[in-house]
Amino acid sequence: MPELDTEVLVIGGGIVGNALAGLLGSSGIACTIIEAAEETDSDKHKQADPRALAMTVASRRILQSFNLWRQIPADRLGHFRQMHVWDEAGNGSIDFDSADICQSTIGYIIEQTILQAALDALLRYMPSVTIHRGATVKALYWHDDAMTVELDGQTKLRARLVVAADGVHSPARALAGIEYKVHDYQQQAVACVVKTALPHAQIARQRFLMDGPLAFLPMAETHQCGVIWSTTPEYANKLLSMQPDDFNYVLQSAFEYSLGEVQASGPRTSFALKRAQAQRYCRDRFVLIGDAAHSIHPMAGQGANMGLLDAASLAQVLLEARLKNKDIGSMRVLRRYERWRKGENMAMMMVVEGLKHLFENQTGPLPLLRSAGMGFINSKSTLKHWIMRRAMGLTGDLPEIARP
Repeated sequence: MPELDTEVLVIGGGIVGNALAGLLGSSGIACTIIEAAEETDSDKHKQADPRALAMTVASRRILQSFNLWRQIPADRLGHFRQMHVWDEAGNGSIDFDSADICQSTIGYIIEQTILQAALDALLRYMPSVTIHRGATVKALYWHDDAMTVELDGQTKLRARLVVAADGVHSPARALAGIEYKVHDYQQQAVACVVKTALPHAQIARQRFLMDGPLAFLPMAETHQCGVIWSTTPEYANKLLSMQPDDFNYVLQSAFEYSLGEVQASGPRTSFALKRAQAQRYCRDRFVLIGDAAHSIHPMAGQGANMGLLDAASLAQVLLEARLKNKDIGSMRVLRRYERWRKGENMAMMMVVEGLKHLFENQTGPLPLLRSAGMGFINSKSTLKHWIMRRAMGLTGDLPEIARP
């Protein structure tokens, strides 16, 4: 039997893939990460990243479990204690407050580059983790007891289990022959970081416009917010091409000057909005996590959190199997992860899908009914508290390290 090069080989060194390697590596399981990108620019994280991630309390617990959370600079970590949601087409609104459920915060806002830099730095000094940068996967080969991954340059690595964490366009998923069913929303999200005249007061704000939601996410600096504006591809291209002053004016108007004037805005980026779910999450010795397994609309800020829950759930399944001397690459072990996470992810995707259609439909009496419904939810503390606790990762079928 040929010798293994590693126990677990993770394809994709993004946030979810690195988090899985951190969880397994900190428990003594040898992991190798294959990342197509070269070494990241050490100064890149000093600039404000337009991609601001909303992180739940459950995600914080996952990252704390292998000492990652303390590596995030305090001056780049935003908190939001409250959330205000309102509708352009009516007078309905909902207000969430963490104090109502005896919590200090609803969630956190972290720039993607900051979180990625912290993960990269931590894994660099983890003895059980090896990282191959600037390498791409060319072929996968299945054996009875292992898998071989062929990289460009004809390097071959043999592992007990291969994990695909290489994003929505996952080459590894395609090589494994797993179908990825995609629903294109025909929308684009425009993201940037802005400075506002009024302080955000640690409140996340989201206004549902005719073409999609517009969110201001409170960052660490009191006048700085991460903006995610979901709209039509045509209008997104128009927003991207505007001069800064023109864009700031349009943005503050669309947001009803809720934080006063937008005084400055950073570089804008955009990405297509799609919902997707892999037909299956695993096959023998091969498993999908994060965006390689599913994709969701950003309106609820759950994408990265779902990926981290995938990583924590898979780590728990593998560690429990290892304690019982089971083969961690067997279908019996991997199917437990698939049954667990596929159902949970689908439930979250359908909730977000329902909200999307509810707020975008402007026909007939629906806007009036929607406003009444928002008022009803806002007046029912039990229902509102359940929504908050579920969105924060305080309830649900959570991996052990994510539980309160």
